[in-house]
Order: sequence, then structure tokens, then C-alpha cells
Amino acid sequence: MSTTGPARPLFAYDGRLSRVLLSVFQFFAVSVLFLLTALPAVMLDQAAAGRASHPAIWLGVLTALPIGPGAYAALSGMRDFIAERGYPGSPFRRFWKAFGVGAVQLRWLWAASAGLGLLLAYNAALYGASDRAFLAVMAGGALVAVAIVSVCCIALQGVSGRPLAVLTLALHAAAARPLAPLAWLAVLVAAPAATQLPVFGPNLALFLPAAGAWAILSVNKAVGFDRKAAALA
Repeated sequence: MSTTGPARPLFAYDGRLSRVLLSVFQFFAVSVLFLLTALPAVMLDQAAAGRASHPAIWLGVLTALPIGPGAYAALSGMRDFIAERGYPGSPFRRFWKAFGVGAVQLRWLWAASAGLGLLLAYNAALYGASDRAFLAVMAGGALVAVAIVSVCCIALQGVSGRPLAVLTLALHAAAARPLAPLAWLAVLVAAPAATQLPVFGPNLALFLPAAGAWAILSVNKAVGFDRKAAALA
């Protein structure tokens, strides 16, 4: 005798189709909300049209500041999605609540990232024609990205404390699980590249931020980054 309950109809309110549609909506909502946080930086980049100047560099860094808490909120939203095995509900309210928490709790990270971003931007503007300078800027940008993702991920696990201690723990966990930061960088490169695909690229942009956050969190679990960070905390 089977112990499983009756199968839900495909078109029931809690059936398989409904769950799939709600999951798609979760990816869409989180992605669009993240893109809203990046909108000021995108608009400034379009207005500057690649022209390097002191105001453009400073404004570029300032308009990029909301992207950090936006990334934290996107990771938080997809962490809820994974933890609850599907649509967790209230994606807009949850996103902006996580945005506020990330903006305040990790304000030191955003300030440090802005300072490093300003330094990298000036190096790119002044010495961008040099291959060595270009590689140095790219390496610095990759390190900043790894630091941001690792700190956000451990902060979502409840790790807190002095900024230097949190940063050290995050980088230690990343160094102990090198596949994790390599995967993060691959996601951060592949997602913007996918938006450049003909025909489908602009549409993919409405889902890729959440998909990238989901991929990062899945990699963390698969390679043991989360376990390592919890053991170090």
C-alpha cells in the first residue's frame, strides 16, 4: 500500500505549475530589484560615454554604492528561496529589508570598496593603455569582488564582529575553498556576457542577477565554503 498522498493536479493553486511560475517570479523580482540598484551607475555610464574625467570617476563610484547592498539583498533573497525550497513569498519586501540591513551592517565594506574602486578607476584612466596596468586593475577588481561576495555570504550566515575580523574570516574561508571564489568570478563574468547575446540577451538580463546569486550560493554549499566559514567563526 502506498504511503504517499494523492498527486496534486497540475493546475491546482499549489500544484507543480504554480510552484514553477512562482519560482520564475522569484528570479524575476529579485533580478529587477537588483537592476534598480544598479540603474544610477548604468545611466551615468551611458551619459559619460567612456569619457574619463574627475567628476565622471567620482560620480561613477558614488552611483555604484547601492550595488553592494543590492548584491547582498539578491543573495539574501535567493538564500531564502533555497532554504524554503521554492518561492518564499513577499520578494519585494524581503529584498528592501535585506538591502537596508546590508547597507547598515556592512557599511564599512561599501566604504572600503568605494575607496578601492576610486583608486582602480584612476589607475585605469591614467595608465589603462599599459598592459601591466590593465592586468593590475583587473586583478584588483577581482580581489575586491571576491572580498565583497565572501563577506556577504558569511554575513548571511549570521557572522558579525569587528570589520577586520569579519574580512579576515571571509578571505580565510575563500582561500581554504579556492574553487568557490573561482566560481564566483566565473559567474560575475558570464552573467554580463550573456546579456550581450543577440535577441535573447536583454531578456536574460531580467533573470540573470538572481540566477547568479543562486549559482554562488549553490557553489558555496557544494564546495564546503559555508561549512568552512561556520567552523572558523
